Amino acid sequence: MSDGKKNPAAPLDSGFFEILAQEAIMGIMAFELSSSRCIYSNNLAREILDFPVDTSPDQPPDLILTDLFVPAARGHLRPLSEEILRREGLTQDVLVKKRSGTTFIANVGVRYVRRNDTDEVLLLMFQDITFQKKLQRELTIKQEEIHKAYCDLLEQNRQLRELDLAKDKFVALMTHELRTPLAAIVATSEVIQLKLYDTPEQLEEFSKSIHEQGMHLMELVNDVLDFAKIRAGKMDYYIEQKDIRPLLSQLFENFRLMADQASVEMSIELPETELLCWFDRVRMKEVINNVLSNAIKYNRKEGGRVRVTAAPLENYIRITVADTGQGIAPNKVASVFNEFETVGSVSRHHKGTGLGMPISKRLAEGIGGRLLLSSEIGVGSEFYIDIPVNKVLAEEFYRSRPDDWGDLAA
Repeated sequence: MSDGKKNPAAPLDSGFFEILAQEAIMGIMAFELSSSRCIYSNNLAREILDFPVDTSPDQPPDLILTDLFVPAARGHLRPLSEEILRREGLTQDVLVKKRSGTTFIANVGVRYVRRNDTDEVLLLMFQDITFQKKLQRELTIKQEEIHKAYCDLLEQNRQLRELDLAKDKFVALMTHELRTPLAAIVATSEVIQLKLYDTPEQLEEFSKSIHEQGMHLMELVNDVLDFAKIRAGKMDYYIEQKDIRPLLSQLFENFRLMADQASVEMSIELPETELLCWFDRVRMKEVINNVLSNAIKYNRKEGGRVRVTAAPLENYIRITVADTGQGIAPNKVASVFNEFETVGSVSRHHKGTGLGMPISKRLAEGIGGRLLLSSEIGVGSEFYIDIPVNKVLAEEFYRSRPDDWGDLAA
């Protein structure tokens, strides 16, 4: 019968301790400090370091402690070094070198033990966490991608709400813009139809009014069609190398009457030598017309001025249209080229769709150029039309236009 006392456990032999060390789930190695040579390694340490696993425990891997050192750090990872080995305890995210020369990421534990009165041994324990780190990094990247996608979605929703509001304003503006000339055309044509005029001169004046209002309607429709074609990527370009000066001079003269009626003084300065560049004459004409028209319309100062210059600038020919208008606030400069941004209040809006500048910017970029703006409140604005002097687009864009009118009938 039992007397109630526990039997003492049988003493464990050294062979069992060897089995425990060999089956441990972390690499264990022992190095003799006097020679830095490895004197013991368990199975997992051999496996991680690419040494044969079936080697007898009495035959440790042929390596010294410094064979595990890595020359340099990588990012936030520290290389195994004398500094780390001088401190007992656990160090995380350490780079360790394998027998093959490749590296792995490990959590490293260091202990110093005495084998006898004279020999001290460094006990090195490590876990290979490379796979876990890789998963963690990939998870972090995925989380960042999801966060970015979420932020992008929020931004797209915001832009869609703004665009929806802008489209409502655009519809209101177009209704107002189209109704005004249409009402004038209908009213004037009724006068002619009912013969409510007294002289041939009055008839001619009514006919001229119908023509002017019809041209204004054509401009509105052309703006909308151009914008739709640009958005759909279906705008055709016929780019040729030409001297830009004749086109500039012609368009400048076309705007003299408009400038005189607005009491705006216009001047132009062109060099004597040719300004050869690559552009589509019809599209560039539209860009320059829009810029000159804006410079005159918004030049409301007494004795306002518009100055046009052209000169080489690195890889471009730069046309500068400077006015002495009210100027634009810095936080509003970018909005000049935003689609529908210029719509605002219909009652304060100038004649047109408000798409002139966005269309002009797209057209300038379509030929490989740029349309830029610099402005200062109370001083005025400067538009810069940069036209490339070299071919910068696919060869298919460089061709002759069949005529100047066919493309406008779309």
